[in-house]
Amino acid sequence: MVTTDADASDHTDSQDPDNRCLEGAEVSSDEGSETIADSAPISKKAELAEEDIGKKINQMRLDKGYSQRKLARMAGLTNTAISSIERNKVSPAINTLKAILQVLDSDLTTFFSDEWKERKPRVVVTPQDLLELSEPNSRVSLKQVYNCSTTKNLGFLIETYQPNSATEEKITHEGEEIGTVIEGKIVIRIEDSTYLLSKGDSYVIDTSHPHTFINPTDSITRIVSAHTPTTY
Repeated sequence: MVTTDADASDHTDSQDPDNRCLEGAEVSSDEGSETIADSAPISKKAELAEEDIGKKINQMRLDKGYSQRKLARMAGLTNTAISSIERNKVSPAINTLKAILQVLDSDLTTFFSDEWKERKPRVVVTPQDLLELSEPNSRVSLKQVYNCSTTKNLGFLIETYQPNSATEEKITHEGEEIGTVIEGKIVIRIEDSTYLLSKGDSYVIDTSHPHTFINPTDSITRIVSAHTPTTY
């Protein structure tokens, strides 16, 4: 949904991937659709279920603390492309996969190795387990409730807006978002319309329409939000 003022589409790599989940190993990413050549690591793609490609890319991305938007920008792709790959709606071309893996500090040989195991999802997510998706210097904090599931269809964020802060201008991403203001006030701009919400107010938006979140006050604003599909 929302991203931070400095780089809403980006959300920083913030936590140690090795300690985030109790079980499993690597992570996820994938995109595009192209014929795959018969070279050593690449040919293994035929042996790897397509759903595992999306799962691995998704898990790898989250272990880096990257949003889909940040991964897309760094790999020279679109947010929709990353979302489609992670959800296994498309199979990535080799060049696309290589670009994604380079951003995630991996390569084709490692990606198609037999060492990866899907992690066991958590039931309880503690405050220490929350995944910070915002850049370190951002005044908007977006903490994702990350339980290591690679099949989730719902994303959940705990958002904190420092006084007079905002997300980037005109964010767009696939899906629907619902949120509730639990402290302070927030202004939501959706295309040419502006809405002011106070504590206790909720919103429901189609996130394919350009939108921006602004805290115009001198106090902190907090929001909890859910979005589907998980295009964050």
